[in-house]
Amino acid sequence: MIILITEAQKKSLSNSLIGEKVMVYYNLHKHTFSVQKNGIVVFHADYLELKDVEFRVRVGGKEKVRKEKSKNVHAFVIGMLEDFCEHPCEEMPEEPVGEIVTYNPYLYDSFVYKKTKEPVYNANEVVMINSKNKIFVIE
Repeated sequence: MIILITEAQKKSLSNSLIGEKVMVYYNLHKHTFSVQKNGIVVFHADYLELKDVEFRVRVGGKEKVRKEKSKNVHAFVIGMLEDFCEHPCEEMPEEPVGEIVTYNPYLYDSFVYKKTKEPVYNANEVVMINSKNKIFVIE
């Protein structure tokens, strides 16, 4: 059975996730962030604010990328959803001031700070923007 929901229902569902723990990854096909709750993509966003953040890389997925030279979803930013702007976001905010975080499965085993290449596993607050630099740790 297929259940169709309206755009208003989708918006209501995504708004109800404020304060909930979500997993976010960059979707290479849609060129935006995919937001998961309980393993299901619930919406796509061009802007997100997360608190109590964990940066997680699944080792098996990373090794598969390196072996097959084909990307798969295996790296996530996990945290409590504070704010967001769904894709396509009409009023994209400017990149904030903060440490830029990046991940490249061919170069790193974990997410790293872009300037120092130092691994990063947790942060108090993160802003994610669908722009050149995508992840910012806000202190």
